[in-house]
Amino acid sequence: YRKILSDFNSKVCENHDIVHLTSSGSFSLYRDLYLINKAKNKGLKTVIHFHFGRIPELAQQNNWEWKLLKRVVLKADRTIVLDKMSYETLLSIGITSVKILPNPVAPIVEKVVSENKISHKKGEILFVGHVLRTKGIFELLEACSTIGGIHLKIVGHITQYMQQEIERIYGKPEWLSICGEMPYEEVVKEMMGCDVFVLPTYTEGFPNVIIEAMAAGCAIVTTPVGAIPEMLESEDNKHYGLLVEPHDSSKLHEAIISLLKNDSLKNEMRKNVRIRVFERYNMPAVWKQLVSIWTTC
Repeated sequence: YRKILSDFNSKVCENHDIVHLTSSGSFSLYRDLYLINKAKNKGLKTVIHFHFGRIPELAQQNNWEWKLLKRVVLKADRTIVLDKMSYETLLSIGITSVKILPNPVAPIVEKVVSENKISHKKGEILFVGHVLRTKGIFELLEACSTIGGIHLKIVGHITQYMQQEIERIYGKPEWLSICGEMPYEEVVKEMMGCDVFVLPTYTEGFPNVIIEAMAAGCAIVTTPVGAIPEMLESEDNKHYGLLVEPHDSSKLHEAIISLLKNDSLKNEMRKNVRIRVFERYNMPAVWKQLVSIWTTC
């Protein structure tokens, strides 16, 4: 932050035309507004790029964060959001300079997928992410606890408290493995080998873990939050994933079982998501869209 301010106050800005800011909202919006004003004073164009999916929720709450966010987008020359609902929310208040830009799939994921041939493990359910209540972890455990012949593998950072809570409720059953954090390439390989990938999250922006699961060729069960509906929407009678409303462990249970029992649907999804991710979310395609936003500022 101090480096950015130093650049604004030096001759560095004289060699640039556009300031592109990424933002996670909340109190960082004060910084965003300040830097946009500084850029304007220097005669620079500005882009604000929101990396979260809470914009529709903030609009409903009409709280201080929403009011501050509106001031930021009104000041910026271009606004970038991750999902359609955020886009439509800003359009509804008259912000016409807004664009949707997805995150790209990381080249390392493409490399791991292309260099490894891994068979799917029948009955293996995989969760990848921070092991938090808001990721739907307890709904997932409840959904899987009564499915026979499966193995649920949970990969990602977990606190001691969460570990103890899970053990308090479910003990240490044979059907459950809590793996903690793993090297990135190993996580991709776990995705490639699972039978069903599940992310029953409550809220998201544009979850990279779904992009990675698509690149790894997973059959996916997740929730329709943030950009996920656009990422996995059915198209031309082709299926890309199953969407279940957050907090609903019984519907999640049904969705997981329906995929476990339907190899043809799983195989169709695996094929479809890999094609879509490398067509829509590859680095060159996303970069081209970003350059277009800059050049039309």
